[in-house]
Amino acid sequence: MIENLRGHRELHDRILAELHSRPAHAYLFAGPHGIGKALVAESLVHSLLCERAPGANFCCRPDRCPVRGESRNPPAREAADSTRCDCCAGCVQVAAGVHPDFFRIGRAPGRAEVSIDQVRGLIARFGIRPARAAMRTAIIDDGETLNLSAQNALLKTLEEPPGFTIIFVIVQSERSLLDTVRSRLRLIRFAPLSIQDLSELLIERLQMEPDRAGALARLARGSAAHALALADGDAPPMANLLEALGQAASIDFGAAQALAQDHFGSRDQAVENFELIARMLEEMLCYKLLGIRPDSSAASMQTMADLADRLELAAILTAMEAAVRAGAAVDAMANPRLQAESWWMEVARAVRGEQ
Repeated sequence: MIENLRGHRELHDRILAELHSRPAHAYLFAGPHGIGKALVAESLVHSLLCERAPGANFCCRPDRCPVRGESRNPPAREAADSTRCDCCAGCVQVAAGVHPDFFRIGRAPGRAEVSIDQVRGLIARFGIRPARAAMRTAIIDDGETLNLSAQNALLKTLEEPPGFTIIFVIVQSERSLLDTVRSRLRLIRFAPLSIQDLSELLIERLQMEPDRAGALARLARGSAAHALALADGDAPPMANLLEALGQAASIDFGAAQALAQDHFGSRDQAVENFELIARMLEEMLCYKLLGIRPDSSAASMQTMADLADRLELAAILTAMEAAVRAGAAVDAMANPRLQAESWWMEVARAVRGEQ
């Protein structure tokens, strides 16, 4: 997992050193989707629960260890390169997702929010002594979707933090949480990955040609998840959506229905493709405003530049803003096909210059 922390290794090691010296009871990892926040949290949990790594006897209540039942001080932190062994029972259990002292919750499939019941279930586990390690660890994914009741339930725990527990809350923006919740979390902001980092990731993991990797890295806007998703389906969805955008002026309701069925049939597919469209339109907007051509020979980049030349600025802006709205609506449980049909019709009207 350490090798996957591209762009965040230094930050990871600083947080781990803090955890072994003066830890907070709860951390808030904030940054855009898919840039590696959860990977860093997972790696920290893995290192903390390793039974052979430097600081393996670390406890967030160093005056008294619940496992050994004796007073002690945390051992000195050793080199950051040796954060875990990957072969002890603790490491094996964390990797398999079955460690008794590691808990994780997030938005359930098909649900718009992390519910109060999920948070209450997590809090109930905090009342149990650690089973194997000197501490319990928890990750709350999709923290921006914690509903008001769930946040208030979590707040009570943050106000009176349980001993021997470290919590990591993952959000895209810290502003999505109540001020009272946010103020009780140690905020760590994550920056998007650089184009170079994303390009190297695609080249190393997928043996992609540098030119194509650079083109996809530009579209991914700092997100490794988006870059890998684009690479996984680079040809079909991107090429097909670009082709449809090029013919937007002739799209009628029947064509909009067909496009919605083909590319926006499921919620996950719709959210992903609306994000892809928004990024492509943003790239076209840059070409339009700056009057430049892409320095990549990748076909997708050249096609976007050609479309930017053909489309009016107002049409590009309308399509991009509508794509962002539609993606957010689908993510909030709106019907993906209806949103897609409406979006294609709005784009068609904008391209034709209709009100």
